[in-house]
Amino acid sequence: MLNIEFDFEAIKGIVKRELIKYFRNKQQIVSSLIMPTIFMLFLRPGFAGIGGAGSEAYIMDYLGAGIICMVIIMSGIMLSGMPILFDKMMGFQDIYAVAPVKRRNLVLGFLIGGALKSCFMSSVVIIIGLFTGLFPYDWGLGWGGMLLSIIPLAFTIFLGAIIYACIGLCIAARTDMTNAFLWNNLINMPLVFISGAIIPVDAFEASLPGSQYIFFLNPTTFMADSIRTFLGGTEGIPASTAGVFFNGNLLAGFALDMLIMFGFGALLFYLAFRIFGGSLQESSGGFAGVIHKKSAEARKKWFKDLPPEDRDIMMKVTSKVNMLQMGQIMQLAGEGKQDVAAKMLKDAGLTDEDIQKFWAAGMRMMEQMREKRLKKERKNEKM
Repeated sequence: MLNIEFDFEAIKGIVKRELIKYFRNKQQIVSSLIMPTIFMLFLRPGFAGIGGAGSEAYIMDYLGAGIICMVIIMSGIMLSGMPILFDKMMGFQDIYAVAPVKRRNLVLGFLIGGALKSCFMSSVVIIIGLFTGLFPYDWGLGWGGMLLSIIPLAFTIFLGAIIYACIGLCIAARTDMTNAFLWNNLINMPLVFISGAIIPVDAFEASLPGSQYIFFLNPTTFMADSIRTFLGGTEGIPASTAGVFFNGNLLAGFALDMLIMFGFGALLFYLAFRIFGGSLQESSGGFAGVIHKKSAEARKKWFKDLPPEDRDIMMKVTSKVNMLQMGQIMQLAGEGKQDVAAKMLKDAGLTDEDIQKFWAAGMRMMEQMREKRLKKERKNEKM
């Protein structure tokens, strides 16, 4: 039977840490909002003027939803991935590796934290859009209908933010600070422009027949459709899926968009769990990671002359017991207190068989060291 449990205290702790770090960095908040604000205030009216009379409202609403999609994509990827990169640089990833919680809790904590930061940025941009005429769809109910549209709109933004946070987590797990921006740009641009976020899917059909099916492989297409279902002023803008599959039925199109987005989300969460979880088995490359790497190299040098079986057990024991504890264990063994020493080894996660092999390998190693010392002394006497 599948047993999936979540440690909500661990998830809450990671989310809280991410939000505190974000809101303390005022410069990051302001700088990240400059570009979408400029797009919302100047790009939309500019393109609406090019479109000609009668199309201004449509273009303004269409681009408004597209700009919000851009904010979700870029902030979702960056704001979930960058903290991981900083943690790797400082060696904190090694702490995650030994944390007494399931890795899915770590992944979920980082995803929710990144998604909430992305939702905050999107909310600010939507508020700016309200002053430029970008209102929620009212469904013929006036202000009450607009308020009702806010609920599914917020859910769509949060789900989209989770999806792109998964991508950001995958990038951060498998790259470093130097290459992170390269990968972010390489992934951001196709997600934004090979979709219906900025340019309608139908506009590509004349020059690129069949391109809409390529666009339907991009989760941004469905997120943009969902946002436009509830963010288009008093007229509303039919979603592409609604027009293609449901003869313009907005709610049916929105339901299909949500189903597809959930599918993308489940796939990307699985990939984030596998990739980020796999990265925890490696050294972070930070300061602590350098120490761990040097320690591992030293152990290999110490045990290189041992037989393969002895070398394996010594590497296993020294990977679970630090040098201070090892010194205490050897002192206890030398004093004849092997029971106490064995208990310390058991507490470190070793089995009785491992302990017996360790004692035997340790005796052979000491004998080998004694022979080397005697050989060196005889050599020195001849000289």
